[in-house]
Amino acid sequence: MTADPRDAMELRLTLRRIEAAEAALADARRSLSRLLEDTTPAPAPVPAPVPAPAPAPVPAQVYERFRPRYPEKPARPPKPPVPTETKVIRAVAVVGSLITVAGVGLAVALAIQAGLLGPLGRVLLSALLAAALLGAGLWLDAYRRRVTDRDTAGMEAGVTALIVTAWLVSTVILWALVTQLGWWPAWLAVVVLLAVWLALLALTEARTIRWVAFFMGLSLIAVVPSFYSADIPASWLTMLLPVSLLGVTRVKQQREVRIIAGLMALLIQFWVTTTVLDYFFAAPQTSALVASLVGMGTALAFAAVSLRFPLEDDRAEVFTTFAVPLGLLVLAAFTSADTWAIWLLVPATVALAVLGYRHDHLLGVVGVCATAVAFVLVWWLTPPFGAGVLIDATIVVALFFVAAIIAVIWLDSQGETRVAPWAFWLGAALTVTFMLSRNVLNKSPLWLTDHIALVQAGLIAVFLGVVLAHRKVLGGLPVAAQVLFAVAGLHLSMVTVVTAATWLGNLIGGTNGMWLGYLIGHALVSVLWMALAAWILLVAPGLSDRASLGAGMVLAVAGVVKLVFFDLGTLEGLPRALAFLVSGIALLAMASLRTRRRSDQSTSARN
Repeated sequence: MTADPRDAMELRLTLRRIEAAEAALADARRSLSRLLEDTTPAPAPVPAPVPAPAPAPVPAQVYERFRPRYPEKPARPPKPPVPTETKVIRAVAVVGSLITVAGVGLAVALAIQAGLLGPLGRVLLSALLAAALLGAGLWLDAYRRRVTDRDTAGMEAGVTALIVTAWLVSTVILWALVTQLGWWPAWLAVVVLLAVWLALLALTEARTIRWVAFFMGLSLIAVVPSFYSADIPASWLTMLLPVSLLGVTRVKQQREVRIIAGLMALLIQFWVTTTVLDYFFAAPQTSALVASLVGMGTALAFAAVSLRFPLEDDRAEVFTTFAVPLGLLVLAAFTSADTWAIWLLVPATVALAVLGYRHDHLLGVVGVCATAVAFVLVWWLTPPFGAGVLIDATIVVALFFVAAIIAVIWLDSQGETRVAPWAFWLGAALTVTFMLSRNVLNKSPLWLTDHIALVQAGLIAVFLGVVLAHRKVLGGLPVAAQVLFAVAGLHLSMVTVVTAATWLGNLIGGTNGMWLGYLIGHALVSVLWMALAAWILLVAPGLSDRASLGAGMVLAVAGVVKLVFFDLGTLEGLPRALAFLVSGIALLAMASLRTRRRSDQSTSARN
């Protein structure tokens, strides 16, 4: 194939322009060299280089011919809008299903009043109606798949209406056989209900009739309360109906089914929770345990399916991945209160965190935060130990601080600089030690003389030591968060020191020693805070001036606030005088020595 002579000419012109530009640059370099050789030692302004003539623009035809071609990502086609006629037909189908069920009920009632139908005839007629509706729906579905010359959206709505109506009629029959006629035991009705439910879901999955599963799920708000009873163990299987809907949501097009499954799971768990709590003493405790286990298992199932088969809709994804699992776990906590099942909240939230980190999802961090909340719920709702007050829950507090230490090490290994996980665990530490903190601040040293209080103080000390050992990662947090965390840490350190001093004073001197240890402990905290502030401001290695100033001022301000608003009214005698005297001297020393160090640094910099 011969080349176009015009293209060859354009290329030659471009080459000539490039050669001319190179020649101009060479002349400029030679001129600049001569100027530098003739100049005197006195500084002289360097002449600006001669700009090279810009080459003429390349013609668009040449550029288009030699421009590299990259594959373009195809745009996602927009979803076609649903025609108004289809919406109307769907609404008509739904209303038609309800009217059909009502009509059947009226006809059966009329036949009963006329003496034409006995109980057996009513059951058989209803079963035949359900079978006829299902058969009609399957025939219409097969017919709409064969035709190609007409719109089948209305037929799909008709198929959905027929199959869902068959499901509703079947549930009414089973309910009547148990509650009205008493012919069947409850367990048999529940087994048949589950069989019909699973069969229709499998049919929906096989024939891709997407809206059947949606409306069947919507009906669970009435079906489950009709069959569930806290006194009948077989009826507890109905709580599994919402989670079974997840089997048909493995494809992204089933967004609506997954949403309705999550909504029904929350509503049914809430209803079961209220039912169990209302009849807690009359109903068997096993029903509460089963309700808790089902709630926790359903939460993990929704999290696993949502992460394995994510939805394209962000709002639906947030609902099924975060709201549903967390809501189910909270509801399960109340049904498992005062039972051993409350402890299962902790491994359930840990499993959420593991699922999230395995899929590199935000659920990992949320699971870490939820684990801290789970420990608080366990501490609050666990069966009481010893005298029956929260301060006696030593096992819960001990296991919490062990988990908190592991969480700190894990967050540090991940380089986690988000505020939420650190705030949740520190807030949980403040919560589970609330009873101890209240006695420290309310001048109630008697509660601090028990060995349980000493154990908790020791656990707090170990936790604070681990946090200080991994404090480097906390430097990436916002300054406001660092200040708040520092204040919380100072509070925990005060609880530790005062508890230990009170316990030791009681051990040595009895009641008088207890009060003296309590007062000395508070005075010692104020002095230690001031001493630590002075050390950070003056001699702390590895800290910049700004970092040392910020940390030292937080400690100093905390010490002053404690002196003025707590020690002044709580402490007495010599401990109060010593606390104020030593703290005041420490503040004066910090001010003078810090100023001298700054002046010495300025003098050294000028020299």
